[in-house]
Amino acid sequence: MRHKLMALSLMVVLAGCAGTDEVSTRLPPGFLTNAQEIIAATDWSDPEVVTLTIRDHAYSPAEITFHRDRATRLVVVNASDSDHAIESEQFFPDIAVERIFGSDQTVRAPWIKKLVVPAGQTKELWFVPARFGAYPFQCSLPGHASLGERGLIDVVR
Repeated sequence: MRHKLMALSLMVVLAGCAGTDEVSTRLPPGFLTNAQEIIAATDWSDPEVVTLTIRDHAYSPAEITFHRDRATRLVVVNASDSDHAIESEQFFPDIAVERIFGSDQTVRAPWIKKLVVPAGQTKELWFVPARFGAYPFQCSLPGHASLGERGLIDVVR
């Protein structure tokens, strides 16, 4: 019985490590001030679709290109047996988020700081890139970036 309780405690601690998506309906410092206006003015009927797969502590592809001012649907597939996340201190402040769609919920919030994708699941991030640039991104879970879970986002014309 003692071993079962220890195993259960470890599972609870590990499950808490991944955390949850960090989204906001209130403007965070340094984020787009006009995100809500961008979302309202965007035609969401034919978004550009990009798929990002997470497997073996790596993103595939490791470099992603998005087009500025274009409705975009990023489909993130976690093809592993552990939770993963995407975090970019530079990229997320420069996009207007229409929604995050996961297996159990849809969240509508114009600003995001972190996207968490549970093991074996898929999430979609619907957004508009509002600024040009090259942005690094990585998994924010402990040790994952050092194992190679890093990438680069290019926002082009």
